[in-house]
Amino acid sequence: MEQLLKEMMEQMNHHFEKIDKRFDAMDTRLDGMDKRLDGMDKRLDGIDMRLDGMDKRLDGIDQRLNNVEASIETLRDTVENNASEFRSHFRHIEGKLDYHDKIFELVSEELTGKNRM
Repeated sequence: MEQLLKEMMEQMNHHFEKIDKRFDAMDTRLDGMDKRLDGMDKRLDGIDMRLDGMDKRLDGIDQRLNNVEASIETLRDTVENNASEFRSHFRHIEGKLDYHDKIFELVSEELTGKNRM
């Protein structure tokens, strides 16, 4: 009976050793997977940093574009105002020229009228 118990114990020990070896192999594989995942985490962190940098650059570009659009709008308003002022000024000059033309005609008529006398 004692012999039988010893054999059973040895078989159990043998099975436990196999199980321990399997667990060791699984630990080794899991360690390898952990290392690979750590490497992937580092790569993803690097990608996140690069994307954050790109976001900052794009935000800067958006701000600059908004500034350019505001400048263009201001320039457009200035050009429209100047055009309106120029038209008004030209109308004023045209009016003065018409007035001077009429005066020249009147003076010319008076001078030619005096010469005929």
